[in-house]
Amino acid sequence: MAGSGRRAFLTRRIDRCYLIAAGARVPEKRQVHLELARRYRKILGGISDHAPSGQAR
Repeated sequence: MAGSGRRAFLTRRIDRCYLIAAGARVPEKRQVHLELARRYRKILGGISDHAPSGQAR
């Protein structure tokens, strides 16, 4: 269950970063938020849907 909460949190953060980047008028701000979104996507890709070994779901 904790993994699904983290996934939802990261998904919201990614969406927010893309929205800010889309509305940014300053190119540096756009670039920073696109990089943040990419970083969050990498973290999200590393989260497993499986329970840790030795623990039941």
